[in-house]
Amino acid sequence: MTAIKKNTEVTLEGRGQLTIRPNDHVATGGEGSAYRAGKTIIKLYTDTQKMKRDGMDEKIQALKAVAHPFIVAPQGLVMDNAGKPIGFYMPFSDGEPMPRVFTNDFRKRTGFIDKDAIVLTHRMQEAVAFAHQKGAVLVDANEFNWLAVLGAKGGPEPRAIDVDSWAIGRWPASVVMLSIRDWHTRGFTPLSDWFGWGVVSFQIFTGIHPYRGKLDGFDAGDLEKRMKANASVFEKGVRLNMAVRDFSCIPGPLMDWYIATFKDKERTVPPSPFQTGKIVGSVGRVLRMVATASGSLIYTKIFEEPNDETVRIFSCGIALLNSGRLVDLRSKRTIGKTQSHNAEVVRVSDGWLVADIVFGKIEFSFVSATNFTKTQLPLQVTTYRFFRFENRLFLITEDGMTELEVMTFGKPILSTGREWGVLTNSTTWFDGFGIQDTLGATYAVLPFGNESCAQVRVRELDGFRVVSGRAGERFLSLVAADRKGEYHKFEFTFESNYSAYFLWQGKTDSPDCNIAILPKGVCATVAKDGELVIFVPRTGTINRVADKDIATDMALAHWDDKVLYTKDGAVWHVRMR
Repeated sequence: MTAIKKNTEVTLEGRGQLTIRPNDHVATGGEGSAYRAGKTIIKLYTDTQKMKRDGMDEKIQALKAVAHPFIVAPQGLVMDNAGKPIGFYMPFSDGEPMPRVFTNDFRKRTGFIDKDAIVLTHRMQEAVAFAHQKGAVLVDANEFNWLAVLGAKGGPEPRAIDVDSWAIGRWPASVVMLSIRDWHTRGFTPLSDWFGWGVVSFQIFTGIHPYRGKLDGFDAGDLEKRMKANASVFEKGVRLNMAVRDFSCIPGPLMDWYIATFKDKERTVPPSPFQTGKIVGSVGRVLRMVATASGSLIYTKIFEEPNDETVRIFSCGIALLNSGRLVDLRSKRTIGKTQSHNAEVVRVSDGWLVADIVFGKIEFSFVSATNFTKTQLPLQVTTYRFFRFENRLFLITEDGMTELEVMTFGKPILSTGREWGVLTNSTTWFDGFGIQDTLGATYAVLPFGNESCAQVRVRELDGFRVVSGRAGERFLSLVAADRKGEYHKFEFTFESNYSAYFLWQGKTDSPDCNIAILPKGVCATVAKDGELVIFVPRTGTINRVADKDIATDMALAHWDDKVLYTKDGAVWHVRMR
């Protein structure tokens, strides 16, 4: 059936009747559409004959046996009013898409560390082994078919999704994303699954695909050629930028397995990431790309806290430290403390508005700029999350997004302001923007100015999955993956009223989007070590500044019209000489 456009009654096997609303839509792609009803996800197939033709009703029953805490397995069939199977249902899992976990920004925002990577990859390994014990082969367990759930007891947990595409019993599988395809194993077997697990887990540790990096004899987009030639990151002469995390974060026995798998094309079951020991195999020399230019920029350290580190910088000039402290960069005063690295801060009249997640619930507070006292701000609105664009803060509710306002009548009062309709279940939020899947058509949700918000149809993103990005006034930069798993960078420059845009697009090795977008329209980015690119999207002006101290591990941000970056926990201001 096509994606529903009106309330539709369906029957869930073993559960009874349920009404699906158009607003329940989560995503459309491939073979069907997904809808969320509370803690349940319903998948309805686009081809109404698929269930019968492919025996999917029987396959769903077989897959129900692959029930595991880390596997989002089908729980039963979904029938229409005539009793005809049209899909299946499964538990809802609110996790982060795994490509986000690869990024350095994710690590800073969530406090994810190497110990968490060990726990997460071990639990992924547990899920794969369990599926194999039940006679299933995952086949296409690429990075987008894993979620990471944070905050669980004992550390992060994985969720394997898209389970109905697995091979089991008489139901084979034939589709696999290029990023995890095993060119050296015939067919799809448990060993090809372990190769795919290796590709994804290696990126969780290091942030780079095992067949990326610059290597003589291969172009930037030669992923398939590199994989077929076993030309991995362990080859001598591979050059990686500073944003790639050091391989020493990988436990020794697992590192040996990675080398044997990606370099020597061995296929075995991997050791547990918890196993320790020295590296036995030979690791090719990994070269960091070093620039020889110098003296082009002025660097000024503006804040550093011993035994603590800055993990985020808000555009209003507040720094969030790893301990949760909020520091005003202007006065160097502590204005409060948060419970979550996902907190947001905006400047309001006479102080700051802070949104935080405390024991799983959203709380708002006002911090006075005069005496730095904190006042809790109650708000009687059911909300799922909050979202910030520059110095504007929004609530995300069941019906869309609502802007928040703080008024002071002797005491601060938090109230709701302008509202915009957004399909909440099918919108993913990033730094300053949202990406909405409207029945397979992609829209960008873009606040702009002091009181406006646009929903722009971006056809170029249809079929892509956005991983990271950042939006500023009239500019949007993001990284998205195509169906092969190749990363592309998209840069949109909008007209003043967002009625039209100019697009630049190119391939990139990393899912990270490291850019500062200043309110005056100037952008700064570091795409490679040794070069800061300063450009003005509206005019097309580009200035490439070579400097030996520029590195891709400098996390760019802005405070008003100042370009800042964090490195080794300190906050720096960088400007031209």
